[in-house]
Amino acid sequence: MLSADIMSELTQTRIIAKPTWLERHTAFRRGAGAMLVSLSILLGHIPYTPYAAIPVSVISLLMQCMAFALLSLHLKTSAVMAICLVPLAVHWPHQVTVADGCVLYAASLGMMLFVFGRSLLPSQQPLVAVMASRVHGPLRADIARYTHALTVFWTMFFAAALTTPPLLFWFGPAGIWQWPLSGGTFAMALLFMVMEAGVRRLVIRNFQHVSLRTTITAFRNTHASPMQTTTSDA
Repeated sequence: MLSADIMSELTQTRIIAKPTWLERHTAFRRGAGAMLVSLSILLGHIPYTPYAAIPVSVISLLMQCMAFALLSLHLKTSAVMAICLVPLAVHWPHQVTVADGCVLYAASLGMMLFVFGRSLLPSQQPLVAVMASRVHGPLRADIARYTHALTVFWTMFFAAALTTPPLLFWFGPAGIWQWPLSGGTFAMALLFMVMEAGVRRLVIRNFQHVSLRTTITAFRNTHASPMQTTTSDA
């Protein structure tokens, strides 16, 4: 009777699977996924002959499916996506490449707009203020106001970057709508970051400013952790 109870307990015990190698190495998954997406975007923007249109489109989509598999660990979903998208890339390579670029552009900027815009809600703390407090600790009143204004600026920038391509498509010269997708928005964002670093040093005095690299690291750490729900002191 005792042995039967033991066997019954063993058969009803849920076996907990050990995490796989990819699940244990989150940093590797994120880095490899980001690299694959970046390479796919670069591949879609380099000049190529019409004969290379199909390989470029197919390889770019496969890279993105692999990146999705690494970042989400949804291997079956990634395989289904590849099976559905690759035939489209074979039949309509140019159209799929353009559509893929638009989707990546809208998804990345939409995420940034959501992150920055959401932090401006009354129940949240401005994202730039969170980044600054992680580096410098409690913020002075003037710095808190500046970080709030800077969060508003980047929210407006990402909103403008999202709406610019469709506006140029409808009202601009032919083909100019692709300029933001081909690196124009990234160049403008980099230019504004450099300009802001100079303006910040003129506006905020008697303060230990940090480098752009430290700022980017603070953003990554802030974006990876839950947003604080307390508002900054004015």
